[in-house]
Amino acid sequence: MTGPHMYVSVSRLRVAVDRSDELIAAFTQRAGLVEHHDGFIDLQVWRSDRDPAEVLMVSRWRDRDSFTAYMRSEDHRVSHGRMDPGLKKAIKLERLEHLHQTYEVVAQ
Repeated sequence: MTGPHMYVSVSRLRVAVDRSDELIAAFTQRAGLVEHHDGFIDLQVWRSDRDPAEVLMVSRWRDRDSFTAYMRSEDHRVSHGRMDPGLKKAIKLERLEHLHQTYEVVAQ
């Protein structure tokens, strides 16, 4: 059984614990522009139950080109421009990971 390949981007963020809920709220109240981009599959935000200062943003795409096109788009700039500047300064990107063309979906 073979399935589709996909591109997965994981942003590992660190934010002060007292701003963690604010960061989650910013994602849940996002503009929703990404959902209309070609190749976008889904976006999830995960928070560690052991370390609430650690938040992962996990997005899945059909391929790397789709992800890259969105990251270079005006929609991406608009989306990030809506974030409160104080919150934006409080977020530290610890690591950006990409899983692409390496993993094949073999069961769901």
